[in-house]
Amino acid sequence: MPSEQTGSDREIAEFVQRWYDLLSEHAPVEELLPFVADKGLVMAFPERTLYGHADFLDWYTAVGEAYTDQSHTVEEVTSHEDGTRIDVDVTVVWTAKSTADGTVSSFRINQKWQLERSTPGARPLIVDYRVGEPAAI
Repeated sequence: MPSEQTGSDREIAEFVQRWYDLLSEHAPVEELLPFVADKGLVMAFPERTLYGHADFLDWYTAVGEAYTDQSHTVEEVTSHEDGTRIDVDVTVVWTAKSTADGTVSSFRINQKWQLERSTPGARPLIVDYRVGEPAAI
């Protein structure tokens, strides 16, 4: 019988879902930055590694110019909280249309995140975000 999600597991699943909803909507970057640490950030994508809000802004602008009609479908989220640190494994399907040639691509991607809270119970922030190799679907 599957185990019930704890309050923390639900909170993290909702955090992940909201993150991807904002990315799919191509929300203003100001809505995404509160999810991401500025100091000590490492966001490793296949094309680039980001180290703070300025890098994130550059990357987000470039992706927004390169792709339209983006969608992110969260397939799985598992999390383990230890004090103020939360380890998260995410499987997401990313679909987007290239602005260069109009082709549509879909990939299933496994990601590993680390979130941190400033104090127990505080809103978490993404401090480490590692994107695995995308698998075309």
